[in-house]
Amino acid sequence: MNNVRLGGEKGMVLLLVLVVVALLSALISEFAFSSLIDLRLAETYRDSTGAYHLARGGVRAARMILSNDTNTFDARSEMWGGGVANLPVGGGRISVTIEDLDGLLDINALVVGNNPQVEQKKRLQRLFANIGLEDPQNLVAALIDWLDSDDEVYYKDGAVGAESAYYLGLDPPYRAHNGRIGTMEELALVKGFTPEVVARIKPFVTLYGSMRINCNSAPAEVMATLYLNSDQPVSLDDAQSIVAARNKRPFRTVSDFIKVLPGLAALFPTGRRLSYSLKYTSDFYRIVSQAWINDGSRSVTAVVQKSKNRILFLKVD
Repeated sequence: MNNVRLGGEKGMVLLLVLVVVALLSALISEFAFSSLIDLRLAETYRDSTGAYHLARGGVRAARMILSNDTNTFDARSEMWGGGVANLPVGGGRISVTIEDLDGLLDINALVVGNNPQVEQKKRLQRLFANIGLEDPQNLVAALIDWLDSDDEVYYKDGAVGAESAYYLGLDPPYRAHNGRIGTMEELALVKGFTPEVVARIKPFVTLYGSMRINCNSAPAEVMATLYLNSDQPVSLDDAQSIVAARNKRPFRTVSDFIKVLPGLAALFPTGRRLSYSLKYTSDFYRIVSQAWINDGSRSVTAVVQKSKNRILFLKVD
């Protein structure tokens, strides 16, 4: 009987030892896994931090390229227009693009001193129509009310805008901004500007610049918003011909521009009206710098003003 009891106690001790060993193994495995996760997180943080500084360096390099660009014209064929793709540097890779914003239509130029600008209104309406948006007049009217400082609904030529009374009835409610638009994301708050509409207009509009567009970098859709006189816009076909001509030889004067299409010189021998709408150099640019180091990646977007060498907008992703 004693032998049996002793054997049972030995078996119990063995069982307890196995349980303790199993628990210790589990704890060690958990600790090792946790340590591995912490190590990976630390490595990712290190690589992401390095990628951020690399991306900021890309923005700095792009600004240097722009500051050294002193040509009498700015075209995409220049050094800044080529960008950099997957350049090995600093133990990682970097891609940098520079986009000329003066070749796009400035939405904020639609209202100046609380007054809608007729020329810019017509251009935006024509752009929206050319790219296939429905109801371009009401879209532009909504933009006018979002930008102007009053709470009176814009109503003209059958187009109706929207002020705070409309937006406060939404869920969730909010007020009209009644000021300059700060980011493209803000456009989604304006009446009629669905995500699809915003995505459609993004390649052709900017929030920086003026009513004059750089004819050496503007896409054909933007060139087709120019008006030769109060009622005659440039056709999209003519705009594409203009773009093809300037890609061969950038424009330096309004006479260069007029010579592209038959009939323009006869209509506008001095190019007077076009001289108020066109320019040949740019001042505002968007720089997008993306960097990768191992598993870490960061993207820095900056809007810069070349003449004053300053950053107007900075976003880190």
